[in-house]
Amino acid sequence: MSVRDEVRGVRSAVTEAYINDVLRLRAPHNRKQFGNSPAQAINQRFLNPGQSKKDSMENKYLKAQRHKKGIANKASMAHQYELAERNMRNIRSKLDLQLDMFTRIHFFAQMALQAHTPKELYETVTEGIVVIFQLEFGAIFSISPSGDSLVYLGGCNMDECGPLRFSREWITRQELCDFKQHNAFQESPVTAPPFQALNLAHVLYMPIFGNNRKLEGVIMGGITNASRDSYDFLPNEILSSFMGYGRTVNGIFNNMASVKEATNAVRAKTQFLSNLSHEIRTPVNAIVGMTQIAELSQNIDEIKKCLRQISVSSRHLTELLNDVLDISKIEEGKFILRDAPFSLKDAIESLLSDIRQTATEKNQELVVNYHVPASDSFVGDSARLSQVLNNLLSNAIKFTNGRGRIQFDIDELSRDAEKATIRFSVTDTGIGIPESFTERLFDPFEQSDNNISRRYGGTGLGLAIGQRIVELMGGHILVESKLEKGSRFSFSIRLAIDNGSNSKDRPMSADQVNEVFDFSGRSILVVDDVEINREIVYAFLKDTGAKLESAANGHEAVDMVKASAVGYYDLILMDVQMPVMDGCTAAGTIRALDRPDAKTLTILALTANAFKEDIELVAAAGMNGHIAKPVDYESTLLAIKKALFQNPLNPFP
Repeated sequence: MSVRDEVRGVRSAVTEAYINDVLRLRAPHNRKQFGNSPAQAINQRFLNPGQSKKDSMENKYLKAQRHKKGIANKASMAHQYELAERNMRNIRSKLDLQLDMFTRIHFFAQMALQAHTPKELYETVTEGIVVIFQLEFGAIFSISPSGDSLVYLGGCNMDECGPLRFSREWITRQELCDFKQHNAFQESPVTAPPFQALNLAHVLYMPIFGNNRKLEGVIMGGITNASRDSYDFLPNEILSSFMGYGRTVNGIFNNMASVKEATNAVRAKTQFLSNLSHEIRTPVNAIVGMTQIAELSQNIDEIKKCLRQISVSSRHLTELLNDVLDISKIEEGKFILRDAPFSLKDAIESLLSDIRQTATEKNQELVVNYHVPASDSFVGDSARLSQVLNNLLSNAIKFTNGRGRIQFDIDELSRDAEKATIRFSVTDTGIGIPESFTERLFDPFEQSDNNISRRYGGTGLGLAIGQRIVELMGGHILVESKLEKGSRFSFSIRLAIDNGSNSKDRPMSADQVNEVFDFSGRSILVVDDVEINREIVYAFLKDTGAKLESAANGHEAVDMVKASAVGYYDLILMDVQMPVMDGCTAAGTIRALDRPDAKTLTILALTANAFKEDIELVAAAGMNGHIAKPVDYESTLLAIKKALFQNPLNPFP
């Protein structure tokens, strides 16, 4: 081969290499290796082979360094992986322990829910403390009535102990009594002296709150000094779980308390219904029996005796009905007082007229000490005040045996320009009240035991109603009692002094009203759908000289008024609940009639709807007043006389 051909071959090889280098250079990932231009690539490959070799050696060195570093990194990563595995095993172990703990908490919570008595509940809960948290003992304590110590209720691996006395500051401290936080606490080592007195080394405890959110007790678990070396006490690892268990237990305690309260309420109401049935049947039996005796008798004195007994039994039935209605209103929060001017002395004398007779029949000494100045005219609900005092005095007589003593004191404690503070107290030498029952004494339907109702009668409503009435008057009934020694009930209230501005509302006394009721020349329309009710009113009014007419419903009454001459009727006695047209609608219709006497005609409601809202309803319907059934002869005629003559009411607009 000639030299020319060799040169031509070299040129072709160079050209081919150049072209290949250009093609490789166009790939973006090759720019870093060959530079940014074909010239750089050619120069690097052909014109500077030494530099290229040097670079190759450096690359090998760097590659070796990277390989060495990679080996080191792999060793480090293996170590880190081993550490991570170890941590994961620890975490998994702790999670398994927590899961096991939660499973045991759930198990003991289910067992506690199945407890039928407080003792079973205490035993289950404290056993759970020992088993769940691997502690030596568990215990539960309640707060003593004095509030300065913990009283042992039950425990597991712990003998019964006396009260643990703490300082009041320890028990009443904010973090322990804060219901919203409800935290668990630890002492490790123990520092509180009562815990130290039990020889405890470590303790966990948590407050128990009642349904009223007040501190009622403490659950605790721990380890004694004698066993401290046998236990690994790690409070930080179990404190949160102990708190969760404590909150669960607290809910179960409150659930049992609620069930117990509900059970007691059902029991009390069941007993009340039984007592009420007995109390109703007794006067009903007297009414039925005395009625039959009177029908068969020809002796006028015997007939009068029967009628008196029927009257007494009827009043007793009325009182029972009123008590049931009152307690219903109390439970609904609708019990309201009606204030009016009254004479306290007259109210007391009226109250004592029957009480003295009952005390005399039982050979009891009744002593009354009235220490209120002559100016004893006040403003208040005298009927409700008399109801409370009558209940207290009747109970004193009922629960005091023959030849006992009852003392009734009425004292004015203070007075200013507007109000006077009056204290009422009733003291007896009767059977007394058990101390354990005094807290429930004013609960509805409650009596200290069933023998009380069987021996003395009663429904268990009187004191509950009386307490509510006194509270509405701004006072509170207090009781002091000792078994077989007697009892003392007392309360103080502030009564507004009557300055005479409400004289038109003052009830009429017997001295103010002529006992001969003469309604001659007056026309009275009696509206009632029950015939016997119309007959009773007719009997009350037959000797008064009034002209009487009747209607069986409100529609008939409206038609009779429309058909009458102007001013013909002086008074309408209107029942409220009637068919066809009720009394309120009838009264409103009469007031809307286009006649001169439509707004001046006196209309009195004569109805069994006797609550304050019922009275307001008939007034809104256009009636001038209200008489509650069952009607009483004298009070009914007094109300009619007042409406007709002594206190004409303003006409309705």
